[in-house]
Parts: sequence; C-alpha cells; structure tokens
Amino acid sequence: MASRRRGGLILISRRAALLGLAAGSALLSAPPTARAEDEWNKIVADAKKEGHVVLYSAFVGLAAHQELKKDFETSYGITVDILEARASEVRERIRIEQAAGRFAADVSENGRTTTTLQIAQDHVFDPFGPLPSLGHLKPEFRGDDIRLPVFAIVYGILASTRLVKPEDEPKSWLDLADAKWKGKILSDDFRALGGGGVLFYVLEEHFGRDFHEKLAQQDIKFSREIPANERRIARGELPLYLPVSLTSIPELKGLPVKFIAPKEGLPYIGYDLALLKNAPHPNAARLLMEHYLGQKMQQGFANLGLLPVTSDTLSELDPAVADLQKSKLLGTTDAARMDKMLALAKQIYP
Repeated sequence: MASRRRGGLILISRRAALLGLAAGSALLSAPPTARAEDEWNKIVADAKKEGHVVLYSAFVGLAAHQELKKDFETSYGITVDILEARASEVRERIRIEQAAGRFAADVSENGRTTTTLQIAQDHVFDPFGPLPSLGHLKPEFRGDDIRLPVFAIVYGILASTRLVKPEDEPKSWLDLADAKWKGKILSDDFRALGGGGVLFYVLEEHFGRDFHEKLAQQDIKFSREIPANERRIARGELPLYLPVSLTSIPELKGLPVKFIAPKEGLPYIGYDLALLKNAPHPNAARLLMEHYLGQKMQQGFANLGLLPVTSDTLSELDPAVADLQKSKLLGTTDAARMDKMLALAKQIYP
C-alpha cells in the first residue's frame, strides 16, 4: 500500500484510503438476514444442548399437543413436557412459581385477549426476540414482543340432531332466548375464563345486558367439563350446548350432533405463546415458538378446526371443517374489560 511519513504520521494514498473505506462499508452493510440466520442457528444449537422445554397450556385436550411432542423431539432431539389446565389455573400456577423463584415452565400457551394479557400484568413474561417466521403472520394476528399469535378458536352452538329438527335450529344467537329452549341448554360457565366467558362477553357487546337477562331466565345448566358436555349432547341428554369450539367437530364426526354457525357470526379467541421470565430452557422455548408458526403445525391446527395465523398456503384441509372456518367472525374480548365482564356475568347468572 502506497504511503509516506509526514511529521510522525503515516499518510495513506487517497486511492488506498477510499478502497479501505469501501471495504469497511461493505462489512457494515452486510445483509441483516445473514446475521439473523447466524444468530438463529446459534439459538437452535443452544436449544439442542438444553434438550428440554416445558409448556403450560390452557387448551385442555388439544390433539396437536401430542403431535407437537413427537415432531419436535424427532426434528431437534428436544423433549417437550406439557401441563394442561384451565386458564385461571395456569395463571395462578405461573404467579405462584414466579413469586417463589421456582422456575419450572418455559412457555405459556393461553388465550390472547383474556389470560395472556392478564398474566402479563403480573410481570412474568420476557420479550421472545426475533423469530424467522414472524413476517408470515396475517395482519389481523400481529402480536407484540411478548405475545406470539399461533392460532384462534371459533365458537358456535352444538345441537343434538336427535332432539333438534332442522327447522327448529337456532338461526341467530337471539333465538336462544326463545321459551322453547328453557331448561334445555347446557353451557360452559359464563362466569369464568374460557369459552363461556368469551361467549358472554361477545354476546353482551353485540346484544346488550337485556339479552343476557332474558337468557338467564332459560334455566341454563352450567358445567365446566367440556368434553363430557359435548358427549352429553351426543347422547341426547339435552338439545343444545354452547359454546362449542370448531375443534370438537372432527372428534364428534359420525355422532348425532351438528355445529351451528348463527347468522351474526362466531365469537373467537386468539391463542398466544409467551416466554416466561427466568425460563430454564430459553433457547428451546424460542425454537418451540418458531415451530408453532411452521407450515406443518399451522396445517395441523387448521385440520383440527383452529384458524391458522400465517399467510402460508395450506392444503389437504379436512372438508368437515374447511367451510366452517370461512364463517363470519362476530368478535372477541378485550383484556382490559374482561374482569368487569366476568363480574357482570356473576350478577346476571348468580
């Protein structure tokens, strides 16, 4: 390199200096995707070293969990332990463990506008950082640095085809207040977090308190045993159950029941993953979150009757649920108002 000394300083020729600047600029402007890929590869490698991840889920009985465990271990050699419980139970367990410094779980799987945001108020989540598939999320399911959308549940009405003639099926949510259904409706509890709480909230938003006060005169039978409730309708014990998730339809296929989508649309709740503070396996947790957004998992969710959250093209959907997934959406909940709405439900349905 051409240079000359002046006053103790080495002066590099103008051409050489420009070449040096160009080389430095090239390094600084290296595509961020390349750096991101290297960083992600390191996370994957570290996750494999951790070899384990623990998921707390408020989706009890989700069939995809067993496939997740098998596929994740096969793909990465990482075992997955899943604890399933009601939303309120998951929240309390996380709160107690975090307060006691017993950090057992890595990832929370819970309803978006109810429990995930409520748990976040306990300051028990950490940002999960960049994930390769974040750019694939549909606009309506964009999350934030804490909540990662992974699927959504839609709710309708389950009717016994033995006890409900096609001409008598509820065509509107308002039809549930008809006197002919008095004492004939089984329901998840409106006064608790879960499908019942979501349904109460959305129907109150659209039809007001007056509708619920009429519905309260229908002698609704509340039960939180969701799979058992659906089987009771299939056995013909009662004509109607609400709300039923579209995910139940594949499991109930062939039984004398029907999923009814009222004309106003279907309430729904998005489900999120969130990374817990002081997670014992933070890299495996992030890899699990990315795995949820992969095409295989999203395809699996769709076939279970869950709404996928990515824009990736899916194929081979179960025809039993594909058309119902196109139903109009009625609305969802707002975490800031959920506690107030549950208190109102307890007033109306003592």
